[in-house]
Amino acid sequence: MEHMAEHNTTLERPEELRLSLEELEKAVAKTPARGVPKPLFIAVTVLAVVLGVLLALLCFFDSDYRHNMDLMKANQEFMRQQLEQANTDLAQSQEELARAQETIDTLKEYSVAAPDGTVPEYTRLYPDMYVPEWDGETIDGGNVCCLTFDDGPSANTDQVLEILDRYGIKTTFFVVGKTGAADQERMRKIVAAGHTIGMHSWSHDYRSVYASVESFLDEFNSLYQWIHQVTGVYPSVYRFPGGSINGYNRGVYQEIIAEMTRRGFVYFDWNASAQDATVTPRPAWDIAADCLKGIGRDLVVVLCHDSAARGTTVEALPTVIEGYQNAGYTFSALHPGVRPITFGYPAVK
Repeated sequence: MEHMAEHNTTLERPEELRLSLEELEKAVAKTPARGVPKPLFIAVTVLAVVLGVLLALLCFFDSDYRHNMDLMKANQEFMRQQLEQANTDLAQSQEELARAQETIDTLKEYSVAAPDGTVPEYTRLYPDMYVPEWDGETIDGGNVCCLTFDDGPSANTDQVLEILDRYGIKTTFFVVGKTGAADQERMRKIVAAGHTIGMHSWSHDYRSVYASVESFLDEFNSLYQWIHQVTGVYPSVYRFPGGSINGYNRGVYQEIIAEMTRRGFVYFDWNASAQDATVTPRPAWDIAADCLKGIGRDLVVVLCHDSAARGTTVEALPTVIEGYQNAGYTFSALHPGVRPITFGYPAVK
């Protein structure tokens, strides 16, 4: 009973056993807070700093890497372009070397020197008949048409010049030795209009021209000096009467070519022809059709004639010019920079 009384007494005095809410809050406030241990906090801080630095370095090196890759790609592209240019230059050099070797082989084949090295006396003839080395433009194709007129000047030359002027094109006149005042004036008009004046021999007499190398040189030196006397220019191109290979010069053409080449002259045959060197003049439409057979070649040298009997050649000329123009060709006069169109030669035995 006494125990029960004591227990009841305790229950009846709760205020002495419990803290009030206000006192509990005050007690908690006075209790020191237990935060994150200081060493751990420092470690986490250092780790965060290190990670930040690593992230910054990663960004830096990634940017630098991309920059270096861009530089590498640019260098590779530059090297590729340089390699392509080097290959192009090498190909051009090989082509030039091949042409040079071909020239050397040709000169060897047609050399005028004897096996012991001595040269013929005709090499000493006409020391003034030489052409300086060509340093102008070169034409090696590209749809170019070179109209040429042999055997003039003549009364037809005036009409030919008028037609050429109307179309604004330049051509070549391979003239022979004519001393009349009217023909001299036509020679001057040819040069004044910007056309090329070339040599076709003084007499155009095959037997005289091809009697010997000396005879050929005599004919061409006479014309060479005459053209200069009349027009003030020295010719540098020539055409063999009858072409470089014909029934009259088979015994001398090799020496003639070698000697004239040594003196710097360039000769031209043809790869299209008006076929107008006939006794009876051909119709203009037939002449034009034959001239236009050169279409399709990258470089065309057309043979026409400018003698007094070639009136139908003059009539055909506008059709020939327009035909080549419509086919995409440009026109050029001949000069030493034009790739020579020549006949094939039989092998030398």
